[in-house]
Amino acid sequence: MFLATYNFDDMPVNHMTFLRHRIFLVPVEEEEAEGKGEGPPGGGALDRKKTLCYLMHLRFQSSKSGKIYLHNDIRLLFSRKSIEVDSGISYELKSFTEVPRNPKYSPRV
Repeated sequence: MFLATYNFDDMPVNHMTFLRHRIFLVPVEEEEAEGKGEGPPGGGALDRKKTLCYLMHLRFQSSKSGKIYLHNDIRLLFSRKSIEVDSGISYELKSFTEVPRNPKYSPRV
């Protein structure tokens, strides 16, 4: 089951956007070191160690009445790389949700 929270209350009528939800397998000790400020800034070491497990891409559009609908297709990716991790290291799942920033919404054509 995937759970992705979103809020499109400010979406204008007749516009569209997307939501990308990614779930990574992250080593626990790398996560703790990053939280303490050790390592390079910007999460460089963490980015190299995390493994993408699942990705969900959803497209939304608003109607003339302002209702928001799931538009077109749902794209899911299940990575086989998540199986090939070192079993001697403890891992945890971390999820990240992204939406476009500039522009956040695009007009429908």
